[in-house]
Amino acid sequence: MSDDLLRYEFPITEKIRTLLRLSELFTQLEWFAKQESLHDHQAAILKYFEIQEVTSRGDQKNDILQELSRCKLALQSLERNPNVNRQLIEFQLNEIENCKEDLSKVGIRISNLYSQNPFLKTLGKRSALTAGSCEFDLPTYHHWLNLPSQVRCQYLDQWIAPLRPYRVAIDTILNLLRSRVDMSEEHAEKGSFQKDLLGKSYLLAQIYIDPSLNLVPSFSANRYLLSIRFIAAWFDMDTTPPGMPPVIPFRLGLCNL
Repeated sequence: MSDDLLRYEFPITEKIRTLLRLSELFTQLEWFAKQESLHDHQAAILKYFEIQEVTSRGDQKNDILQELSRCKLALQSLERNPNVNRQLIEFQLNEIENCKEDLSKVGIRISNLYSQNPFLKTLGKRSALTAGSCEFDLPTYHHWLNLPSQVRCQYLDQWIAPLRPYRVAIDTILNLLRSRVDMSEEHAEKGSFQKDLLGKSYLLAQIYIDPSLNLVPSFSANRYLLSIRFIAAWFDMDTTPPGMPPVIPFRLGLCNL
């Protein structure tokens, strides 16, 4: 198996599923916001409202603070282990405390941020409609898009600033979770693989596979059993996908705090 493997991540709990979605959206939002094209800034606005939508179905601030507390307890349990890097543990604990402090200063839920700005509030309502933010729908938005790019960047930075404590906290949680992984070399026969979890609880699964195999995994898990099925990554509808190899090598990582 090649060392140049493609990683797939699958959440095992709903909280981690939401954190992964938000992490991806934050990455895209920050990237688009730093560009100069008005089309990139349109994409940034859409990502901004996608974040609002994802966070509208729960109290993300409280959930993230709870996960940070779990991370802190997990790290504190390692401090007594003579085989760990105590300086690294201390650095990570300080990082968690800084995240909690910064997040506690944010006085409003993510999903309510745009409602504080009349322009964003109107834009958010129209953006929820298919093609609802054309210039004849929102002349003010058309005007904003045609401001100098550096002015638009300043506005975007101002609107994104209250989100950054969330992003830093989420990335801190996910990075710590990814660092605590049980990795194993596995094989799927005829595209299928199952693993008895032996009563162990995990939050995140990682599957590494050689992309030249043109296979992608589907994943499901409960507290007892983990199941993976590989399917062909086939994009040409005019031909038949290739047959499944009898044995598929892959790496499996299971993460928990």
